[in-house]
Amino acid sequence: MLETSWACNGNRHAMKQLWTLARFALVAALPAAALAQADIVVGTATLEMHDKAHGRKFTSELWFEAAPGAAVQGFAVRAPLRAIDIARNAEPAPRRPKRPLIVVSHGNWGTRYSQGWLSTRLVNAGYVVLSTSHPGTLGDDQSAAGRLRLWDRSRDASFALTEVLSDPKWSAFIDEKRIGFAGHSFGGWTGVSLAGGKFDPAVQREACRKSPKKDVYCDGMLKDDTKGIAAADAAESFNDSRFKAFYIMASGPAAGFSADSLRSIAVPFLIDTAAYDEILDPAANSGALARLIPGAQEIVRPAGHFAYVPECKWLVGPLLARVAGTPICDDPSGTDRGRIHTQAAEGAIRFFSQQLKTGEAAPAN
Repeated sequence: MLETSWACNGNRHAMKQLWTLARFALVAALPAAALAQADIVVGTATLEMHDKAHGRKFTSELWFEAAPGAAVQGFAVRAPLRAIDIARNAEPAPRRPKRPLIVVSHGNWGTRYSQGWLSTRLVNAGYVVLSTSHPGTLGDDQSAAGRLRLWDRSRDASFALTEVLSDPKWSAFIDEKRIGFAGHSFGGWTGVSLAGGKFDPAVQREACRKSPKKDVYCDGMLKDDTKGIAAADAAESFNDSRFKAFYIMASGPAAGFSADSLRSIAVPFLIDTAAYDEILDPAANSGALARLIPGAQEIVRPAGHFAYVPECKWLVGPLLARVAGTPICDDPSGTDRGRIHTQAAEGAIRFFSQQLKTGEAAPAN
């Protein structure tokens, strides 16, 4: 079993911390089958989004239980990555009680499939998932503006959610009162913003400048030419009260969030911290968020930043990583990415089940 440590924000009684650790350790020992129904066919539908008010065009993916007979295929968005079995462009299974929805936000250089390992498990556990892409921080769409204006991602997530809930075909399957959020890296930042965190990019830049040992994010941010990129609207609030619980992984950047805004967050957070994060310093980012968000639970894993993206093909992934110079397939020695996916997904399902009360299914209209 992976060595993990749990921490709770604030000065809590030691016995309560021990009880929390024991409770989660006990549940972690349960097999995945105890937390989800038998494997079903996971279907997806591609949705094109156009937020005219903010000039944003992007693509989202809806994940759901597919109708019987849906054709399953192995799909990998990039060559070095292992395929996942999904029925793309499928029709949903006949209506059942409305299901909770989890909105998923990818990290920098990611795609709407980057957390497919989590999305498929959530669907098997009875959820609908909406994963959305973010222009300017995609693998095939990078820009200094995208990396600076992270709050555009918050708008993307809220807009995509509104579009799906406004579509009679899809809203019929979703319980709009049970909506959660999951995000990795910049996607985790997006969750904090949606929960009420207020971010100042100038403060973040100064924190990076003063950092004695710059992580990959800070090093890149300081090299970006951001002159002329509008940022005044960063001061707006992007709080979206429709989200009732947040699960974030290897998240950041955190220094640009005001401490007061983080302390004012009043929704549940589960923060997954990669102890060996080589992109976002874990103490200054995920760890700091866990300390400042009231009641946040933190689990620290012996993993690197990319443990939360798809598994790589044996030999091919690491070989291409060395040739191309990308660390996406390089895990710290001894890390089993597949096992981390299983444990992280089981933890996320438990968390959302508790916070969204998934045992109380709402009847379909």
